[in-house]
Amino acid sequence: MKSIKITIGALFAVFMNQTAIAQQGLEGIVVEKYYVSDLADSTNAANELASYPLSAGSITYRVYADLLPGYKVIQMFGNAEHPLKFNTSTKFFNDPNYGVSVYQGTSLNNTKKNTTLIDTYLTIGGVCTGQVGVFKAEDTDGTIGNNQGILTNFTSEMGLPIMGANGVDGLMPGTPIVPNILGVTSELDPFDQVPGNSVQISNGTIAALGGVEGVTASNHVLLGQFTTDGDFSFELNIQLATPTAGGSEIYVAGFPGTGEFTDSTLIYNSNPSAGLEEIFASDAMNNLVVSPNPAVDQLQMNWLTQESFETYQLEVIDLEGKTIMAFPYMTNSGKIDIKDLQAGVYLIKVKAAHSQATQRFIKL
Repeated sequence: MKSIKITIGALFAVFMNQTAIAQQGLEGIVVEKYYVSDLADSTNAANELASYPLSAGSITYRVYADLLPGYKVIQMFGNAEHPLKFNTSTKFFNDPNYGVSVYQGTSLNNTKKNTTLIDTYLTIGGVCTGQVGVFKAEDTDGTIGNNQGILTNFTSEMGLPIMGANGVDGLMPGTPIVPNILGVTSELDPFDQVPGNSVQISNGTIAALGGVEGVTASNHVLLGQFTTDGDFSFELNIQLATPTAGGSEIYVAGFPGTGEFTDSTLIYNSNPSAGLEEIFASDAMNNLVVSPNPAVDQLQMNWLTQESFETYQLEVIDLEGKTIMAFPYMTNSGKIDIKDLQAGVYLIKVKAAHSQATQRFIKL
């Protein structure tokens, strides 16, 4: 079993209390299908006594933060209002010999062994010693190879191969930071061959002091890699450092508070039809539709609900988290007058006693 470094102290408060300013350095969260396992990979994992089998057809997903130039990722975090979630409908695969739950500085030589390169782990940029994660399409130095001759599958589903003469493994030279892990204990066990298919952090952070930029011009920072033969989903919360000294931005998967932003790409499910049930497991509302969008004078809202007779509160919120308009009594549709709003981007939040949903709109 691999160990996780726990750093105790006031760092978590320092990260969360940095000044939030009204910018938007997050262009979105991008998910790359990095690799699809085949029978040779599965056999190797079994021979290495993996606790959870690596099923042929398992997909390795890489999750990146797409940032504007000059922005850095400081941390991924979860709290009571905004838990950090990673789920699969089956299980996560973790290499039995060199796998980790959070990047810990695995050597380049060990990364070439067995299935380490498709391990499941969280990170802020780093993959192995001296190498950081990049899109395969932006990898200009080929592949490090594999000592056991596996990870050679090629299918159009995953795009470019990661091994072979034309392989690109999504690694580029850099100086990875080993993240600080604060307030997290057994929550990450499902990434480390322990029974369970759900990771939820409600009082912790995976953080990099000073923040991390991408090493290519597109400024994508790898946040994690996940291998599973099931449906994969997440809800992310991250904090960015801005180009202004001391500035930061906090992004949450939903229902932003004062000084927080949100973005639809912070919530993901590889199977959208299954995703609605999972993402809204505790809610009865989904499919919030706002039209027209962009809008000039009026905005029409419609949403599906299992609670057809319940009344809802509707709020219009600016990107600094301030409530601009509030409507306390609506059914499962409604129209509001927005002609007096200043031009810009806003959020519509619809909520009831046990359900809520958020959507973004543009006022022209």
